[in-house]
Amino acid sequence: MRAYRSRIITFLSTGDIADLEGYLHVREGRVVSIDKYPREGAEVVDYRDFLIVPGFVDTHVHLPQVNIRAKWKPNLLEWLESYVFPEEKRFLDPEYTRRNAEKFFANLARNGTTTAMVYGPPNAESTEVAFEVARESGLRILMGQTLMDQNVPEELVTPVERAGREVKELAKKWNSGKLNYVLTLRFAPACSMDLMRRTAEIAKNMGLRIQTHISEQKNEVSLVREMCGADYAFVYDKAGVLTPRTVLAHAIHLSPGEMSLISSRGSKIAHCPSSNFFLHSGRMPIHEIESHGIDVGLGSDVAAGPYFCMMEVSRDACYMSPISPERAFYLATLGGAKVLGLDKHVGTLEPGRDADFVVVDIDNAGSTREVLSRLVFLGHAGRIVATYSSGHAVWEK
Repeated sequence: MRAYRSRIITFLSTGDIADLEGYLHVREGRVVSIDKYPREGAEVVDYRDFLIVPGFVDTHVHLPQVNIRAKWKPNLLEWLESYVFPEEKRFLDPEYTRRNAEKFFANLARNGTTTAMVYGPPNAESTEVAFEVARESGLRILMGQTLMDQNVPEELVTPVERAGREVKELAKKWNSGKLNYVLTLRFAPACSMDLMRRTAEIAKNMGLRIQTHISEQKNEVSLVREMCGADYAFVYDKAGVLTPRTVLAHAIHLSPGEMSLISSRGSKIAHCPSSNFFLHSGRMPIHEIESHGIDVGLGSDVAAGPYFCMMEVSRDACYMSPISPERAFYLATLGGAKVLGLDKHVGTLEPGRDADFVVVDIDNAGSTREVLSRLVFLGHAGRIVATYSSGHAVWEK
């Protein structure tokens, strides 16, 4: 058993915050307890000058976009055409994928992210490679092949029959332990109704999570209405995409009716404030969305989001909406875990949970709010001292 000495702040499943000076006891990859004194025989690791918090949870991030951060265009559709699609073509090459997947997962660990829902490469072979690298990283990764079959470059098209076959094959191999296959649909303009329906049925039968985008920019919303004759959420509902295991990224321009529909289906939302600022997409109405009973977590949305660090994403969430540092911290930890259906495993340092935690070089004196305010408003990648996943250091300064 190891005992990590520090000030430790974590949300609990009750909704309360635990803020303790003491020792985080870890055995066989799980949290045993947080105590004032070390248990007899425990190996002590002294982080008393730092802060320990749960590993950060990123509910929306794109692996094939790791190299195109900070490449600006004034709107989403132009940005996709100019930068995203050309770069994603390069990820059709498994060796290019391997090199850059190593970079991607190292960036997650270096920034304190221990759990992430990831958009993978646009073909099965490269997605297989990405999962191999994810396994080597030691992180908890939920990921899938990015599926598209219309309105994208021909090289990125996955025909419906092949998509169904590849989803089944990859999900059978990569859907256990710390790695989970996620049905990954780019968004309605790039996915035919046939593709969405058939793969959503596979996801239902195999118990898979689903991820896609919704209502990021007004011109995109108008395009969906023009193409499909209905509002975004109703299009997804018709296709069977809205489920309790579905995560929808952005959700900026939803109508009240769409919010009610999403709530009734139990689907969740990944709030990506940094990306929304970068692309001038608008302000996600987080309080209105949460008032409908919809669970919300935070997503970096690399590469439209310019940084991996969830402390910086939390800061942008506070700048975008009047939420407290405590709320932002919740969204980046236990709230994100709840969105991914993993709150019984990660997002908190309660006994029995995975020992996923981050050691942060931040002034740990003062009240809980003062410390969390510094974490949110002064936090960045350079402040991460160490990142632990299941009790193992996956990154150390």
